[in-house]
Amino acid sequence: MHRQEAVEEVVIVGAGLAGLATALGLHRKGVRSLVLESSPALRTAGFAFTAWRNAFRALDALGVGDQIRKKHPQAQASEPNEIRCVRRDSLLQALEEELPRGTIRYSSKIVSIEEDGDIMVLHLADRSTLRSKVLIGCDGINSVVAKWLGLAEPSYSGRMAARGLAHFPDGHGLEPKFLQFIGRGFRSGMRPCNETDVYWFFTWTPSDNDKGVIESGTKLKQFVLANLTALKVPPNALTVIERSETNDVFAVPLRFRPPLSLITASISKGSVCVAGDALHPMTPDLGQGGCAALEDSVVLARCLGEAILNDGVHGGGVRSRGRIEQGLQDQTVTRSIAVAKLASMEPKDAAAEDVVIAGAGLAGLAVALGLHRKGVRSLVLESSPSLRASGFAFGTWKNAFRALDALGVGDKIRKQHLQAQTLRVVSLVTGEIVRQAVLTQQGKRGPHEFRCVRRDWLLKALEEELPTGTIRYSSKIVSIEEDGNIKILQLADGSILRAKVLIGCDGINSVVAKWLGLAKPSHSGRSAARGLAHYPNGHGFEPNFLQFIGNGFRYGMVPCNETDIYWFFTWTPSENDKGVDESAAKMKQFVLDKLRGSRNVPEAALAVIDKSEMSDVLAAPLRYRPPLSLIAASISKGNVCVAGDALHPMTPDLGQGGCAALEDGVVLARCLGEALAGEEDAKGSSMAVENERIEAALREYARIRRWRSVELIATAYTVGFIQQSNNVIVSFLRDKFLSGVLAGKLLKMAEYDCGTLSD
Repeated sequence: MHRQEAVEEVVIVGAGLAGLATALGLHRKGVRSLVLESSPALRTAGFAFTAWRNAFRALDALGVGDQIRKKHPQAQASEPNEIRCVRRDSLLQALEEELPRGTIRYSSKIVSIEEDGDIMVLHLADRSTLRSKVLIGCDGINSVVAKWLGLAEPSYSGRMAARGLAHFPDGHGLEPKFLQFIGRGFRSGMRPCNETDVYWFFTWTPSDNDKGVIESGTKLKQFVLANLTALKVPPNALTVIERSETNDVFAVPLRFRPPLSLITASISKGSVCVAGDALHPMTPDLGQGGCAALEDSVVLARCLGEAILNDGVHGGGVRSRGRIEQGLQDQTVTRSIAVAKLASMEPKDAAAEDVVIAGAGLAGLAVALGLHRKGVRSLVLESSPSLRASGFAFGTWKNAFRALDALGVGDKIRKQHLQAQTLRVVSLVTGEIVRQAVLTQQGKRGPHEFRCVRRDWLLKALEEELPTGTIRYSSKIVSIEEDGNIKILQLADGSILRAKVLIGCDGINSVVAKWLGLAKPSHSGRSAARGLAHYPNGHGFEPNFLQFIGNGFRYGMVPCNETDIYWFFTWTPSENDKGVDESAAKMKQFVLDKLRGSRNVPEAALAVIDKSEMSDVLAAPLRYRPPLSLIAASISKGNVCVAGDALHPMTPDLGQGGCAALEDGVVLARCLGEALAGEEDAKGSSMAVENERIEAALREYARIRRWRSVELIATAYTVGFIQQSNNVIVSFLRDKFLSGVLAGKLLKMAEYDCGTLSD
């Protein structure tokens, strides 16, 4: 004989994410519900899930967001797009603890549903029955409620997924990053949940050879390891799989509900509806299954809770029935199109970064800071584990300070560095001063300004102005692919990033410049050694820029501040010079021998090199991009462009390489920032319109910077050739007539005004 119970206000089938979140949402609205769970306890199939920002909005609405945040660290560089890998059992426990005692009835599996007027009659596996005014199916992919509503059966995607959880009692030591590996027909990923637990997954298209691999956790684990080993993933990634207990490894076929079927489907009918996997089973490629379930719950609790409460009593009359049906219909309208879109998305529709900048050098950080000032977030990928300051220092002319002022760090840099007063050029042939120029003289746009700026100090100043997490270190791009208007970036660690805009500031060997098809940099035939001498008690030199030219080389030195002096030495290598760049010690001795051989270099100038630590001496060949190649080159293509040395590598003879990189940063941030900020005012516009806005901005940037780059590269090469020439005629003309012209070129190039971020 069947037991008949009193009519429940709301019965929720399934105590998963959607079921408990809906129950808690209703509880927050003051509406009681009963949750039926077929298992004898909370189930945690899947171990963990990626909780994106949309999920945390839902959890905050339910009042448990901060509790979950405390237990799960945020993935690095994810701000403002909050991303955490949340243990499913931890979240379910948090939701359960907020519910009134007795809300969940375990070991209660529904086997069939009948109607009795406005009441739903639920037959359970234990032969008992329940009667309910409202029935909400949160009973997963094999939902009895969805079947009753007539929703299309989930389809098999043709793929499988293995999942596991590795526990490291003493801590795993992994950074809080989401690591993915793709290729050879599978996709694998891993992410830490907390300090001790790492969740991982592996999806693949099974073949006849894979039969039996899912029979046990041991076989499945070995199958995953074999495939990942063949792809040569890092050892620490393999260790995560190896550390997983076999009972913490399982595999399931990946199924989804055909998205088009949801557009006109009966997500609700009368007083019955579905949510979570019962509504939108999907492949895990977006990491949005659990997130969407939490969204469902908040929307459903809001719509249904208000419908019930607006009656004042829970009497169940005609008016109440109408309100309930209308509430569920409102939820249907809100969620049907959204879940259809989610269900139809392939992995390519995963969240993409708005702007990715390759390289955290002068250009990269200047662009990032300029965009930040315009209200646009970017992500900077730096291949090194920390900021690099190769080159030690650079001549910073008036044009560079205009750019630094536009970025808001000009005065900070001025306070740290001496302003040079005079440029003095000495002939190594005669020992005479062939040119002297006042570096503070009046120019077309006010007095000139020149300081030798320590590269590490400037990079640090730029970094400090950026939001935390803007720079992602140890992240080297190895390849770029296209997916429509999205750029797929494959990193050296095997992870993948998706970018709406890609900016290459990755130096002279730029991967982005290569992708754009820019001409390879050419070797100028010269090399340069650079160094930094440190005088803890002060160097005592006047703040002047001193140069020595002739005899086939050029030597210069200029104080950065009261304790540091930057120096450089450029020369044309010969067969006799082989091996001088094998070590800093050999290079230092080579430079000293060359300068002493001229007999016209003061001992104090030699002492600067002698004072340099051997680790503070480096040498490199001088390369440049052929200037004519830039006239018709693709500085930008679609939503990709380059800046800094990735655009205009040049010889250092004008001292404008770093300055031009800062100019690039301001111009690019202005053009692109206005385009991206404009998208906020055009949210209703199509994706095509937004893409055109971005592409037009990058074309404008390319137009502005093309001829400036051509002029700088060509002029620097010419100046270097004349200054360093050992030819008798060229040397005579240089010392007697051209030295003034060359010095004037330095000041002329510094007159350039890149404008501000709002010009």
